[in-house]
Amino acid sequence: MDDEIAKVAWAHSKDMIINDFFSHNNLHGESPFDRMKKAGITYSSAGENIAIGQIDAIYAHEAWMNSPGHRANILGKFERLGVGVYMGDDEKITYTQNFYTPRNR
Repeated sequence: MDDEIAKVAWAHSKDMIINDFFSHNNLHGESPFDRMKKAGITYSSAGENIAIGQIDAIYAHEAWMNSPGHRANILGKFERLGVGVYMGDDEKITYTQNFYTPRNR
């Protein structure tokens, strides 16, 4: 678990709720990788999973595990993980997982 990448994940979950969109790219065109770099996170590899609407994290995780690409991120060789969950006023929930392997120093 990595607190810095968790902040990036949480901010993206919040952004999707507040600005009513669902995408890896935010409304400014920033990708997950742009957001990580902006937060000062350097990596050799990185990935992101997002989900919306599941009633809790167990269902979000189940959906990711039933998707080959999302499953690959979860079970892959990433060394660090940050998770961000945000609930809107209407109880809509977004989930973001950011994964990365630090760049060798």
